[in-house]
Parts: sequence; structure tokens; C-alpha cells
Amino acid sequence: MCGIFAYMGHIPLPILEVLKVLHILESEQEPDEMSPVGGHGAGIAYFNQKGTLALTKVGKTNNISPVNDLQLQLGETANNSSRLILGHVRRASPEFLNTIQHKKCTQPYKPNCTHQTLGFTMLTAHNGYAQNYQQLKNTLKQPHQYESQKNTLIDSEVIAHLTEENLTKTRNPTKTTHTINQQVKGNNTIVTLYIIKNQAYLHAIQKGKTRGLTAWTNPKGEALICTREKPATKVLNRFLAENKFQKIIHICHKDSANLEAHFHLRFTMTTQKHPTNHQEIN
Repeated sequence: MCGIFAYMGHIPLPILEVLKVLHILESEQEPDEMSPVGGHGAGIAYFNQKGTLALTKVGKTNNISPVNDLQLQLGETANNSSRLILGHVRRASPEFLNTIQHKKCTQPYKPNCTHQTLGFTMLTAHNGYAQNYQQLKNTLKQPHQYESQKNTLIDSEVIAHLTEENLTKTRNPTKTTHTINQQVKGNNTIVTLYIIKNQAYLHAIQKGKTRGLTAWTNPKGEALICTREKPATKVLNRFLAENKFQKIIHICHKDSANLEAHFHLRFTMTTQKHPTNHQEIN
């Protein structure tokens, strides 16, 4: 199972701070867990002031931590900030251990098969195992191109394309999230970020027992999601406090839960480049 970080807000969040969270998250492991949350790959996506997506992913190709490798791949762009961010650290299911060196098997996924003319952009990140992913793939009506299929088709990417096709039909992110929740079987956390013109939507699904899920929001409707609470609060404690974020969901890795969370913001996309200004809390 994997780890997920997502942010949607009016105030740009420095990418370097998110990388700090992901670095802690990938090695996070409780005494009763058999493996850390990540270590088999990492990826981050964020939107610039024009609403253009930047997406960088790495696999496990050497002894360096995937998040450190991700930061090296980002180079100077790691100094950017964004109002919309989705990050992921990978811990491959046993079925997919032969794929960890391939970045195309790493998340987030950005499907781009059915909605080019509909004016929306979407990203998905998944933690868990979709037991029926092969059957779900067979239900898709439109042609889809899968990044991971050149190596081994990953269940997480099927979820991304299933979400894309459903959104193309409904044009409604909340209805789409509810449909995906009903369709995907097994223990899963699914986070989806949509951009439709000047509106952003962040949705989360929790089904059964995964690595956990914590979500914060504030009176402005901004939202931050992380698989584990401690990595987010260690790095972003000041940011959360200054912007009046309150924890509204907390599911630890031992807990089973079934829920959906829906967040929506309307704004004009902007971003900034500036030094990191959120201190790590020791």
C-alpha cells in the first residue's frame, strides 16, 4: 500500500515543503506494520498560474530514496509553489513488485483519453488494491491508453481511467466519486483532483482498512489530505495553524472506515516562486 498527499487552497504551498512531507511519509512505519508506507517510487503533480499541469514521477531505480530522486528530477522547479498539489509515494502490492523500477507504474495518474474537448483536467492517486480492476477495465466503453500496460497494467491506473470515463458522462465530480466508490472493490483510498475552468474539486474515498487517512479543512473551504497525520503536521504545523485548518477526518492504519469527502474551491489560478517559509517542527 502507498501514501498520498493532496492540497487545494487559495494560498500557494511551497513544493519543497510537500517534498519534505513525502520524504517522511515514504519511510513511515508503525511497529505492527510489515513495511514502510513508500519506498518503491514517488510522484508529484501541481498546477501553475495558467492552470497548466506539471507532473514528475520516478521509480525505484537505485539506492537513493525515491523522494530524494524526485527532488533531483524536479531541479529548480522544486522552488515553485502551487495552490493545487497531489503527491504520492508508492509501496507496490506483491502482484506488481516487478514494476517498481518503472516510473510509468508510479502515481499520480493523469488520464487523457476521453475528455480533451470537455475543458477539464484530472489527477488520481490510489492506495490499496482494487480487487476487480481487470473487470472494471473490461467495462470501459471508450478507448483508453494505459501508461503502465507496456510493463504490467497497474490497478491504480484502471481507477484513473474509470474515473475519467465516468466524469465525461456525468460532468459532476461528486456523482463520479460516488460511482467510483460503488464500483471499486477491496481496501482502497482514492484521491482525485479536478480542475474545471476556474474551479477546483478535491475528492477522497476511503473503503475498508488501508494505511490511514487524515483530512483538514478551514472556513475558506481549503483542504489538505495526507495518509498519515504526523508527516503533515511535522512539516506544516505552522501553515495549518495560521490558516485555521481543523482536522475533520482521522483514520489510523488499524481502523476500517467507509466514507467520501468532497471539497470545492472557486478561484483564478495563480502561483508564486519564493523561498520556503514554513519551518519544520521538531
